[in-house]
Amino acid sequence: MNLQKDGIRLHKSNFNAIGQQLQPMLESGDCYRLIIKPWKEKRSLSQNSLMWLWNGDVATAVNLHSASKLTEEDLHEFLKDMFCPAKPVTVLGVTKMVKSTKLLDTEEMTFYLRRIEVWCIERGIKLRIPANSEYHAKGHDHV
Repeated sequence: MNLQKDGIRLHKSNFNAIGQQLQPMLESGDCYRLIIKPWKEKRSLSQNSLMWLWNGDVATAVNLHSASKLTEEDLHEFLKDMFCPAKPVTVLGVTKMVKSTKLLDTEEMTFYLRRIEVWCIERGIKLRIPANSEYHAKGHDHV
């Protein structure tokens, strides 16, 4: 078992193994920060696929009424700027707040997608929700 940069899933069955990995670090005399918080899975591939499907749906709708043609990537940046929560990312001791869907857990990603869905409904933009998507399974009907 290796301690991973983005955390390790702690449960009763691996508690002792984690302690064995931490023990040599503590013997050095250095101090460490240990943060325990509920485990949440990273956003799913299904959520990511739905997001990109919607980026295309929004780009298609916007391009019908705009002289400048926007790509799915353009819409991704636009929607991310509007609705994605900023998260701290530290590089070489410098921490910046970054908006990235890659950093969202499944719950945060569902909330992000819901905000996009509401924004689109308010503007009459139709979004596809595949019947087999997790989003549909969580009770969100087709728009």
